Amino acid sequence: MSTLENFKTLITDGYNFKGDSLILGTAIFNKEAQQNLHVKIPLSTINRHGLIAGATGTGKTKTVQLFAESLSEKVFLFC
Repeated sequence: MSTLENFKTLITDGYNFKGDSLILGTAIFNKEAQQNLHVKIPLSTINRHGLIAGATGTGKTKTVQLFAESLSEKVFLFC
């Protein structure tokens, strides 16, 4: 099995959760985004602490905005 195939297997298995989850983004391998290979977080863990860190200009604010929008959409669907 190739290194890319191993990577895809690890991501798929590692982000396979029971219940609903939010997609945080796409997995990147060798500086290339992999289609349909999502990094997710289970909704059941959203109420815990998290950290978004990085240097100036790395997308922290955009990440929080997208996270909040995705969470709002999920909450709206359950109401």
